[in-house]
Amino acid sequence: MHTSLSPAIPAIADDFDVDQALASWVMSIYMITGAVMTILIGRFSDIFGAKKMLLLMMVIYTAATAVAGFSQDISTLLTIRAIQGIAIANTPIALKIIRDQFPKGKFSIGQSIVTSAYSGGMALGVVLGPIIVASIGWQSIFFMCAPIAAILLFLSWRVLPVDESVKIMVHGTPSDTDAGRNGGVDKNGAEMRKKTKISLDIKGIVTMSVSLVSFLIAITNSGSASENPLGFTVPLVIGAISLVLFILVEKRTKSPLVPLKLLLQPAIFAGNIAMLMFGIVQYIIITAIPQLGAAPQGSGLGLDPDLVGLLQLPLSLAVLIFGPVFGVLLAKKRKLNTKLLIPSMVIMSVSFLLVTIFHDTSADVTASLFLFGIGAALLPVTLINIIIALTPRDLTGISSAATSDMRIIGGAIGPVIAIVIISSILIPIEVDGTTGQYPSPTTFNIVFIVGLVLAIVATILVVLMRGPAVKALNNAEMKQI
Repeated sequence: MHTSLSPAIPAIADDFDVDQALASWVMSIYMITGAVMTILIGRFSDIFGAKKMLLLMMVIYTAATAVAGFSQDISTLLTIRAIQGIAIANTPIALKIIRDQFPKGKFSIGQSIVTSAYSGGMALGVVLGPIIVASIGWQSIFFMCAPIAAILLFLSWRVLPVDESVKIMVHGTPSDTDAGRNGGVDKNGAEMRKKTKISLDIKGIVTMSVSLVSFLIAITNSGSASENPLGFTVPLVIGAISLVLFILVEKRTKSPLVPLKLLLQPAIFAGNIAMLMFGIVQYIIITAIPQLGAAPQGSGLGLDPDLVGLLQLPLSLAVLIFGPVFGVLLAKKRKLNTKLLIPSMVIMSVSFLLVTIFHDTSADVTASLFLFGIGAALLPVTLINIIIALTPRDLTGISSAATSDMRIIGGAIGPVIAIVIISSILIPIEVDGTTGQYPSPTTFNIVFIVGLVLAIVATILVVLMRGPAVKALNNAEMKQI
């Protein structure tokens, strides 16, 4: 749904008689509320149980989706999109459920299916969005997704096999890693069901929320910082102050919202920054390729709307096919997680190099995107497997939520980078007897070069991450022995 709405922004602006800058908040506000709710719901799934949080999320999302298509003004649509942002919390809840339910050695299979479905769904949205918007209107995106959401809500309620006895009600400092933990069972084999009073970190929730919202608003407004400097600098300053307060609060509280000690471990910290970079480059591709396809000859490829969407079909297929394949492979040979970490990022760097050099035809672009899709299927699987393996079971929700948030923030930064560069140099081109301003071919080269540089930076990060990750995992295995 989210990526399908991207090509609908001009139509939404026309229907509600607003400018495209305001209409583009249909995308931004979803990411902003999603970033906040991912952390909150991720932590609440550790405290109250994953199935309860999943059902709550699906009820809210389904209701919002059912009414979104009937919006009569931009304010109503933006409010509903803000409510829909809760759906982004799906990923950490899903990973917690899988970790609680799957045998230890099979986690990577379930995780890879969820991760590939996430990336594949985004890519399919890019493929289908232009076709749906051009043929039956942007409202149809909501009308088509509402019954699917309702079915998923029903299935989550009726058939999701979640044993609520495995939820952790005890808050404290992380002890053992996944590789060294006892599986939620004490030395005598009895399940640990010790319950303590639930304490919510209200100060942490408030300062974290203000910080995330402010930073994401600043990122969203950074593209127009020259025309609206206050719209960029004010939320940036508020975000920085709130972040400092959040860190101080988390260091002092006994039951922190975010376990900083865990997240600042070298391997986990580097892995999360690498996920941030991955989110940026992934959304640079998702944003720039449709622009390249839709721009007329002399600027881009000059494709019809349906063919613009199909440009990214190979990316979608590669993620959907190779994600589960890599999951099975990594489940059988767990040490491949650290061995394939660097090659996965190298594959994406090479794909950016290829699309930088060769993007004059649709065939060149689709071939590069297929290669990018292979890397996009492999990198999140290996990163998340390693991070979860280094995370205590009782912190699975919040740890995976932090990793998901890195991807979300990257997803907010990537489009800004792409749009700012693409719109920086415009040239006059005549289309059907009318001369208009379109991006210079040079701008697409610059976008892909920037993506290549960021992919190389991410490659360096995973190189730095691999050593501490191998050492930490080996130490955990020795403790287990």
